[in-house]
Amino acid sequence: MTASPSLREILDVWNAAESDPARRARLDYLELARGALALGHPNLASEILREPAAQPGAVAELRYLAALAAARIGALQHAQTLVDGLLQDAAAEFRVDALALAGRIAKDRWARLPPGPPREAAGQQSVRCYRLAWEQSRDVFPGINAATMLQLTGDDGAARELAQRVRATAQDAESMPVHWREASLGEAALLLGEGEAAAEHYRSAVAAAHRQIGDIASMRRQVRLLSANVDIPASVHAALDVPRVVVFTGHMLDVPGRSPARFPCELEPAVAQAIAERVEAMGVGFGYCSAACGSDLLFIEALLARGAQVHITLPFEREDFIATSVAFAGGDWVARFERALAQATSVTFGVRERYLGDESLFAYAGGLMQGAAVLRARELEAEPLLLAVVDEASERLSGGSLDLLASWNDLGFRADTIEISALRPAGAPASPTANAMPTPALASVRAGTLRREVRTMLFADMVGYSRLAEEDTPSFLAHFLGAIADIVAQSAVPPQFVNTWGDGLFMVFDEVSVGARFALQLRDAVASCDWPARGLPQGTNIRIGMHTGPVFHAFDRLIGRENYFGSHVVRAARIEPVVTPGAVYVSAELAFTLAARGAREFATDFLGTVALAKGHGNGVLYRLRNARDAE
Repeated sequence: MTASPSLREILDVWNAAESDPARRARLDYLELARGALALGHPNLASEILREPAAQPGAVAELRYLAALAAARIGALQHAQTLVDGLLQDAAAEFRVDALALAGRIAKDRWARLPPGPPREAAGQQSVRCYRLAWEQSRDVFPGINAATMLQLTGDDGAARELAQRVRATAQDAESMPVHWREASLGEAALLLGEGEAAAEHYRSAVAAAHRQIGDIASMRRQVRLLSANVDIPASVHAALDVPRVVVFTGHMLDVPGRSPARFPCELEPAVAQAIAERVEAMGVGFGYCSAACGSDLLFIEALLARGAQVHITLPFEREDFIATSVAFAGGDWVARFERALAQATSVTFGVRERYLGDESLFAYAGGLMQGAAVLRARELEAEPLLLAVVDEASERLSGGSLDLLASWNDLGFRADTIEISALRPAGAPASPTANAMPTPALASVRAGTLRREVRTMLFADMVGYSRLAEEDTPSFLAHFLGAIADIVAQSAVPPQFVNTWGDGLFMVFDEVSVGARFALQLRDAVASCDWPARGLPQGTNIRIGMHTGPVFHAFDRLIGRENYFGSHVVRAARIEPVVTPGAVYVSAELAFTLAARGAREFATDFLGTVALAKGHGNGVLYRLRNARDAE
């Protein structure tokens, strides 16, 4: 790998090692994690370090970076556990860093909590940890953070006095990385009311940081916190600008014989130029899109030309996607599609199964790429944007470009549009696509009368059920299942479907936010119950796993009522056994769908790629919590 590896290089090394134990044994976890953190991917760094940090005898730096990555993705409890271990190791080389990180974790709790004693306690703990690290080391980083937390907790005088001392130290800290020294000087200037000086320091910090987007995001996060108490000049915000996170949607090339024409092949040069110009003007650094012929692939090619990251989401199995959305435009477009996937930073699928004629899969995949972009922008303390190539006179179809543009506008985010009709010559006749290949017969898709519907599925079970004695069964039925029945009965929007077997629970929800809210209510009800008073063992708990995906809904003759079927039901079931007791784990698809629906009452903390139960492969999982929860 190079001295400053790209994300693609990090992913290639990591993915190769995952399937090759010999490579994994030689892997430099620290180098990979440092690179991922510097590029603004704490989720990837957390995944890389999850197993090695848990090994006995793991070196201090590895444990520290694992804690830092966990803190950056909001997994504060895990981060605190790692930090506590470092602080208990009196000889730990990273003790001061661990103290500073403890201050950061307390600061993040403070930022999440509503006004009140718990928030005040978190703020004071943050100040104590940062100040102790500063006093033990005269390290600029904990010093400037202590000054900022003093400002945020209401001690303006102490904040200014400490900012002066930290600034004097930073000015002479020649061994400190330039971008962090300049950022610290900028932060001190803000605390001392010197706005334009702060902007100059931040401009120098960003220039020195170069591609280390994650570090710039940390600077942005600190400035955002300070903005609650300090006037931040627009020049400071401008200095800390990062490459844009952009979702793209646009029309495909016209199928042969389309009339009237919308995007005939002769418009390709004009559309390509318009996209390239808009990509440059927007400063796109992270693109989320599909890969159909026409607008999608032109957007991908524009991003690759400027060295931006490309994250592609295909709605279903690759060959069916080529058949439905690429091949009709000709062999050249198929080749461009293959090159795009080969050069993309990541390629994911709405479903890995076949199309089966389900148009709803396009809308599902569109929501996934929008949600992924929203979460990525939150990591970078940035606003996600959407770029659309549309003909506003076209019919709005579910999952089409106009539909995705409308759903984005509903979220309240900004969108930029290229109106394709403005690029067409006036009165242009419909024209067949040049070099068109015969559209593959889609009879092989095996479309049937049933269509998949996107639903949210919950699987749960009682921890320790297998250890219950026979005489405990009445208490289980009356109190454990009874408590769940009470929650269902009291729900404003109950599940569409409920089934149980033994201690297992299966529920289906129409809306993802309804399912998420129910899961957290169920978790809290079980956690707060006095189980011994109800005849069940101390420590009785629950595991909850959830997934959002397309499933078949049909009448089940065996049970005499409607039921849900398909691979995504199985996938949801395979999440629950790997859940930590008392937690709610959700698939990446559910996390992205929540973000795409604007459900800000929830937060999802990245857990990494986790081996699912019963050999069902690996899944990217998140932990679900209420957004205002401190943990």
